[in-house]
Amino acid sequence: MFFGKDKQSEKLLEGAWEERGVIGTRIEIEGKKLTVLWRNAPVLETAYKAVPCEGGIELKLERNGLRYAGSANDYASVTRLFYKEGQLVFDELFPISGPSSTTLTKTENSRYGDYTVTDGVLKELQGKWIADCGPELVFKGDTLTMYDRTIRIHVLQSNSEKGSGCYLIVDADPSNYELHGISRLAYRGGMLSGMIPICDAKPIILNYVRAD
Repeated sequence: MFFGKDKQSEKLLEGAWEERGVIGTRIEIEGKKLTVLWRNAPVLETAYKAVPCEGGIELKLERNGLRYAGSANDYASVTRLFYKEGQLVFDELFPISGPSSTTLTKTENSRYGDYTVTDGVLKELQGKWIADCGPELVFKGDTLTMYDRTIRIHVLQSNSEKGSGCYLIVDADPSNYELHGISRLAYRGGMLSGMIPICDAKPIILNYVRAD
């Protein structure tokens, strides 16, 4: 097993790292643990060692295979992870397409993005909601049932729109960007709205009211 790092390296590396403006690779470093995520789904969890190198810090991973959950094989491998001057350079090797390099910077975003979980709003959503078209929605506790399927949810508020009274309802699994086909399910002023994207056509707009 790899062991810890010095305090200076810990301060520099600790936290979350993302490629700005892109929903893709995210790396989270906490203590001796490093997690690589692709579109918010973990593809590698490993211990690592921080080694001073070339004026920066080389992160030596105990394991380097990248693998989707449930898969028997790695889809790529990490060839280098190097920190210098506030940037984390993430190099990968793909069997078919070859090498790839991504530059990450520290972020305050959670896996849900620049949002804060505000599950206290869930109490306002409890019960059944209906729309002229689209599935019936039933909220119970921290779950949402639609199409006879039940999922855990969170309520989010944009950090740039605090106090606006607008909230997003999302899958508790941040790697799921839609709720069974509904995107941008929003709650505001006692109303729920969302949309169903349609390829090569306008999306279907859904406006929900509480069922009596």
